[in-house]
Amino acid sequence: MAKRCKGLNSKCFLISYLMIVGFLLVLWMYRLPLMNEEHRDIPTDMQSYIASPARQLPEFSLNTPNKSAFTHHWFEGKWSFVYFSHGHCVPACQPALEEMNKLKSSFANADFQFLVIGLDTEHETAEQLAAFLQGQQLDFNVATGSASIIEELARSFIALFLQTDYDDGSYQIEQEHHLFVVDPKGRVYATFKPPFNHARIQAEFLKLRYFYAKSEDLADK
Repeated sequence: MAKRCKGLNSKCFLISYLMIVGFLLVLWMYRLPLMNEEHRDIPTDMQSYIASPARQLPEFSLNTPNKSAFTHHWFEGKWSFVYFSHGHCVPACQPALEEMNKLKSSFANADFQFLVIGLDTEHETAEQLAAFLQGQQLDFNVATGSASIIEELARSFIALFLQTDYDDGSYQIEQEHHLFVVDPKGRVYATFKPPFNHARIQAEFLKLRYFYAKSEDLADK
């Protein structure tokens, strides 16, 4: 979710902004239909990162560097790791991007896919974001879209970010550097937060996948 603070130092407002947005998100979550209530018995040691309940993504259409269609159907049938970012994020984004790259190496098979969604909707195309990642020796799927679509997706993922526009025409984007897991049904299933420890995240994901298999099997019966 983006909000602009023209001519102000965003450092003074970021914490309060995130607290307000977080509070509004909690209120919004409590207004979800009963069908979205949690029916799983989530183990205590998994509650810090599993989404409860899993959040279905809205329908959307994004832009990609090769101009191919990119919609919510892309997530179906595979596990996906997702990170929201932009081409001027260094150095703050380096730990998250490095962790994404390690996860891609660890889960290098057709069951997994990795996506970076662009936050800089006004100034950066999918091609430019892809070029930035390539310059960092990274090879992920890339998608961007209009401000309204990105903000809707950010709400679904709960990916908080803030853009500050200054009087001299410059701007700054600040964000939470969370890595999101989308399940094969196209739902936000988990969130991994910094500081990142690759061995821990890998172990937690394998535990998550085992729990998913058991809980989804029970739900389908």
